[in-house]
Amino acid sequence: MTFPAELRTIDDVRALLNSADPDHRLVPLEISELRLGDTAVSTVQAAVQELLPTGSQTSEAEVVLLVDETPIYRSGADLKALVEAQLQERFRVRREVLSDGYPELHVSEDVVETATRATAGAAAVVAVGGGTISDIGKLAAARAGGRPLVVVQTAASVDGYTDNVSVLLRDGVKRTTPSCWPNVVIADSEVIAGAPARMNRAGYGEMTSMFTAPADWRLASLLQLDATYHPGPIALLDAIGADIDSWSPGLGRGDLAATERLTWALAVRGIATGVAGTTACLSGVEHLVSHMLDLHRGERHLPMGLHGAQVGVAAVVAAAAWEMCFERMSASGSSQIALSALDETAARERIDRAFNNLDPTGRIAAECWGDYSRKLQTCQQQVDVVNRALGAWPDHEPELRALLRPADVVSRGLRAANAAATFAQLEPAVEPDLARWAVQNCALMRNRFTVVDLLTFLGWWTPDDVVEVIQRSERAGLDHPDENAAAGTGTSHVG
Repeated sequence: MTFPAELRTIDDVRALLNSADPDHRLVPLEISELRLGDTAVSTVQAAVQELLPTGSQTSEAEVVLLVDETPIYRSGADLKALVEAQLQERFRVRREVLSDGYPELHVSEDVVETATRATAGAAAVVAVGGGTISDIGKLAAARAGGRPLVVVQTAASVDGYTDNVSVLLRDGVKRTTPSCWPNVVIADSEVIAGAPARMNRAGYGEMTSMFTAPADWRLASLLQLDATYHPGPIALLDAIGADIDSWSPGLGRGDLAATERLTWALAVRGIATGVAGTTACLSGVEHLVSHMLDLHRGERHLPMGLHGAQVGVAAVVAAAAWEMCFERMSASGSSQIALSALDETAARERIDRAFNNLDPTGRIAAECWGDYSRKLQTCQQQVDVVNRALGAWPDHEPELRALLRPADVVSRGLRAANAAATFAQLEPAVEPDLARWAVQNCALMRNRFTVVDLLTFLGWWTPDDVVEVIQRSERAGLDHPDENAAAGTGTSHVG
């Protein structure tokens, strides 16, 4: 199977997916357009007009503009006002300013319900802002009966603008929930380049999950614990990652061309998640750790870090965990999971210890147990299958290694892009105790099998093991700081 070395347009994306998915197992891609460029925002009105049926393209048609309270500028001008004025030339516009009373807006049920009521009956929805507003817009458009949706992206910090899911805060815990594809995504490079530099550097952090999460996804597939694995999304990741090390250092200098490449790469990543039908292809250990940090800070009403930046740091941790797994599997000769490792009472006690100090009501522990218990039950039912697969580990290891970059390489890439590579470098910095808590307990919050679950079930995820992995991640990339981040990889996601 041959794939193009690089994707440049949405048509290239469709062509690659058609080649990689002849049996049409993937979720159909329903984005009409990705408009990226330095004048893209001037096309918002036209994009809405093209989405409306003939006869409804009149001044009587109402367009709802979803925004938050954060000021966003383009060349010194208020971006939201620019978009609103542009739409008002053709339609009736109602601006809905969303707020939940916190300094940063969250995707909570109350906020989504407010947005859904606002969009009910509208001819179209335009969501202007970052990943939170995008997620809210996708949920509101879907719940309001499938309203046409245009997303105006304002930073290259996450990849969620171009997928068909949203991250919803439920009982204090972030959960991925189905929403809808946006019809059109508009990413104006001048707007994105004008975003705070740390946001775009966080976007590179988000990119690094493609160097760790696919291995978690494939591991679950090989152990027959997840049937969703498909090479098509991995082919998309290979195409956008082929030359990432040539342009990512430009992010550290604020280079416009590098920012545009990042924006496009994140857009394709979002599509990969959407067509996979699961976030597992790009969300493994590194995302779990980031969600744990958000969970802790949210409950303590502390300032949140940027999700992508946290993902980047945690990707180094995930790569280090994988390296420890390979070493111990090799040293052990043959490792098997004992039924005692899957004991539900012991697992529930671990969850209570992990979360009850954070939330004495038990609400968070109960939410996490609801998800984790399903994973545990699946592992119990499949323990013989899992052990047979582990018995064939030498056959599987080369494929898993090909889906990973070493921790040293991931760390050096982050440093070259001037992005955080350790917990201490995050804004706000993550203190050692919180880092250990997030890493040690990350697998307890979600029904998704990762290398941390495997290490746990094999007895290799003790507090000392966690400290070892974190220390490995902190040392990663420091031995040869001047080397090109791509040096010594020589791996491909697709065999």
